[in-house]
Amino acid sequence: MDNKNFIKRTTMGVGVYFIVIAAFVVVAVFRGDFFIAISQGIVLLALILHYSINRKERQKEITSYIKDLTAHLDGATRDTMMHFPLPMLMMSLSGTVIWYNRKFLDVSGREILEEPIQSVFPSIQLLKILEQKNNISIEVTHNGKHYEVVGNVVSYSEKGDTIYSVVLYWLDRTNEKEHLKLYDDGKIVSCELMIDNLEDLIKNTPEDSRASLTVSIEQIISNWVSKADGILRMYDKDKYHIVFEKKNLQALMDSKFDILDAAHEIQVGNKLPVTLSIGIGLGDSVRESDSYAKAAIDMALGRGGDQAVIKDQEKFRFFGGRSEGFEKITKVKPRVVAHALRELIDSADTVFIMGHKNPDPDSLGAAVGLSRMVRNRNIKCHIVIGNATLNCRGILKTFKDDDSYNGVFISESEAMQIYDANSLLIIVDTHNPDIVESPKLLAAIEDRVLIDHHRRSEKFIEDTVLKYHEPYASSTCEMVTEIIQYMEESPSISALEAQAIFAGIAVDTKNFTIKTGVRTFEAASFLRRMGVDTSAVKRMFQSNLKEYVKRSKIVANAQIYRDGIAISYWDEAEEEPSILTSVASDELLNIAGINTSFVLCRGAEQIIISGRSLGDFNVQMVLEQLGGGGHMTMAGAQITATMDSAISQLKQAIDNVLDKKS
Repeated sequence: MDNKNFIKRTTMGVGVYFIVIAAFVVVAVFRGDFFIAISQGIVLLALILHYSINRKERQKEITSYIKDLTAHLDGATRDTMMHFPLPMLMMSLSGTVIWYNRKFLDVSGREILEEPIQSVFPSIQLLKILEQKNNISIEVTHNGKHYEVVGNVVSYSEKGDTIYSVVLYWLDRTNEKEHLKLYDDGKIVSCELMIDNLEDLIKNTPEDSRASLTVSIEQIISNWVSKADGILRMYDKDKYHIVFEKKNLQALMDSKFDILDAAHEIQVGNKLPVTLSIGIGLGDSVRESDSYAKAAIDMALGRGGDQAVIKDQEKFRFFGGRSEGFEKITKVKPRVVAHALRELIDSADTVFIMGHKNPDPDSLGAAVGLSRMVRNRNIKCHIVIGNATLNCRGILKTFKDDDSYNGVFISESEAMQIYDANSLLIIVDTHNPDIVESPKLLAAIEDRVLIDHHRRSEKFIEDTVLKYHEPYASSTCEMVTEIIQYMEESPSISALEAQAIFAGIAVDTKNFTIKTGVRTFEAASFLRRMGVDTSAVKRMFQSNLKEYVKRSKIVANAQIYRDGIAISYWDEAEEEPSILTSVASDELLNIAGINTSFVLCRGAEQIIISGRSLGDFNVQMVLEQLGGGGHMTMAGAQITATMDSAISQLKQAIDNVLDKKS
């Protein structure tokens, strides 16, 4: 770019202003406003005179500016810069363009001299450029093309001052980007699809309709795979392996995996709804994608099924999961687990049992039930426990006062002193390694058994020798009750132990009103035969008048947020905030028009949130966003925030779920 053209462009704009003023003078004359015309004419003449006097001086300044800019370059260097084969630009540290070569005009599409670089390339961040200094490398997209912009900060001395400029070179990477996208779109995506409840579906469908049911299920699966332009292979009666290209995955995500809803609509005489679980793996290789797909299907099943889960190198993504997992009729699995657990217990020297921190009745009851089975086999057993919740302290004290439980309940430090290489650890009522009673013991003991009923979260205890994870179960105590019945031909537990297990079921099912199936009542019936006093269980959880008044105030202050969702809070520090929030959220569900409730309470360091639902809304999906978890109808979370901030975050999480659902 030569000096003459630069001067011309910087001065020609002034003439436009003179023409505009002259036009106003002419209009005023034609309208007869001679006074205004004369005034405007005088102003115009004054401006022309002023411009004529200062024009030469301005030209001198501009010429001097350009000379100063290139004075430090010899003729060969200037010529090389002008004819450099790549688009090249120089700008000030503030982002003002001060020079570019002819090739750069092909990139910008117009002259941008003395304009901010962001006027044409708004995505360029000056701060990022200045941070990189002598190794600048950024990506810019403009007019459908992709550029890699490289360069550095240069400096030169002038009259004793150091002047800094940024030199940028523009490399066209459009073809590379397009080829990279073609490669990425062509990656193989591995998919595992499973019919959640095929065996129970068949049993609960009239014999003359079973063939139609099977055909209908296979038809919607085949149609869905065709949309993805994939390949389908059945490798079991209820399991399919699917492969397709990554380019077709986005369409499936945009449809929110409508195959899940299509399965629900199948009605050919079946009494149970059809639900599917889908696990999709997205890795850099076929092997990695297949591994991710298996992890994704495990996650989908662990969260209750009826959903799609995508696993890549960074995270899980969830779709669906709005219905509760259906209770399985067959009891094959608990019988197999009971036999396997018995063998593991018999081969161990010492068995340690622990639940989650601040154990509740379900965690404590499950631990007590399993400890009885271990001790019945003459194996040393210890329950590792710390601070129990308020509604557990009475039960715990009763057992500690029982001579048969001397030395059974121990602390983490005691457990760490007596475990050995032949110890067995049983974790109950949680699968999250961050909230177990003793993370140290979890890391120390290699042989681990997991028994839990919570819907699976991203954090999961891996490397277990035996895993019994059933999110359809009402409680861990229900699962333990079934194990007890199969572990011995004539199970022997005391009435007090049976009562503790029964209490765990009663609390998690809200006295057999939520998440309760046939097997729940069968477990309760067995425990009743073992001597459970239901009146005594009810007395365990009676509250005093002061607590009742607090709950009443929380219920009275509740506000309906959206679609029958009530939110309330107690902004006073509580010693047992989780008890207050859980009971208050339960009571809110007794009010007509409320199908979901969230209650917040300020604890010593965090805000405790409890969510409850009658089944139409998944509270777990909401509280997972806040770092919590649980079930579709019952979940909790703990966050470090002010009460106002916590309520705001909760509302945003609710909006995310409702908007995704719609």
